[in-house]
Amino acid sequence: MNFKKLALAAAVAVAPMSALALEPMQDEALSGVTGQDGISIGLNLNASLNVGIEDTNGFTGNTGAGMILIENMGLSTGTGDLNLVIDSASSGSGGGVLQVSIQADALTVDTGDLYVGQGTDGTDVAAGIAKVGTELTAVQGSAFSDPILESVSVTLNDLELSLQLGSEASNLFAISTTSVLSIEIGTLQDGSDNLTLNDAAGGGALSVDQLALNNLDVDGITGQVTTSGLVINTNGALTGVEVAAMGVQLGTADSIGNVYVTGLDLSNTAITIAGH
Repeated sequence: MNFKKLALAAAVAVAPMSALALEPMQDEALSGVTGQDGISIGLNLNASLNVGIEDTNGFTGNTGAGMILIENMGLSTGTGDLNLVIDSASSGSGGGVLQVSIQADALTVDTGDLYVGQGTDGTDVAAGIAKVGTELTAVQGSAFSDPILESVSVTLNDLELSLQLGSEASNLFAISTTSVLSIEIGTLQDGSDNLTLNDAAGGGALSVDQLALNNLDVDGITGQVTTSGLVINTNGALTGVEVAAMGVQLGTADSIGNVYVTGLDLSNTAITIAGH
C-alpha cells in the first residue's frame, strides 16, 4: 500500500513537468513580461470634506482678506474600488522615478456648494482652519445665504492617472484611459440637481438643467510644475468636443431653450495655473 501511494505521488509530481517542458524564452516573449513588484492599495472611497482657499490681500478696490469656501465636496467610487499602484524605477545609480497610478472604473465627484466669505491675515494655521467652519455658518446665515454655485455630481468612467516624482520623471501626471469620456453635470428634468449660478447682487440665477460634454479624448494629457506654475498640456486628439447646455434659464423667466456647441478644438493647448 505504501509503495502504491509513493508511486502515485511520483506520477502526480512528474506529470506537469513532462507536459510543461522548460524551454528558453525568446526575446519577443520576454518583451511581454511585466514586473509584478510594487505596492497595490484598494480603496472603497466614500469621503466628504469642506475646503477653504484663502486670499489674504484681496484685489484693487477691495483689499480685505477673502476665502473661497466649498462645503460638502464628495468623492465616491460606488460599489467599486479606487486602486493605487505604486512603483519605482531607475536607469542608473543616483537617479530614479516614483510612479503612483490611480485607477477607477467610476469616480463620482460632488462639487459641493461654493460660497465666498471673509478670510484671515494668513499668519496662524489654527485661525485659518477654524475660519472655514465659522465663515460657512456666517455666510449661510446672511441675507445672501444661497451659494454662488450649487453642488452637482460629476462622474468619470474608466479613469487612469499616473503621477511621477523624481529626477527621472517625465511628467508630474499623465492621464491614460482607453475610453473617450462623456461627462454629464446635473440630471435632465430634475430641478434639485440643476447647475445653478446665483447672483447675490441681482437676486436672480442662471440655471442649466443639464450640462453635457461629449467626445473628450483625454488620453495623453500631461502636467508639469514649472517655475511659471502648473502647466497642463493637452494632446493632439482633443478635437470635435461637443457641449450641450439643456434647459438654460435666466432668472425666473421661461427657459430660453437648449444651447449646443460642436467642433470645439482644444488640442495641443497649454494651460498655465499660477498664483498672482
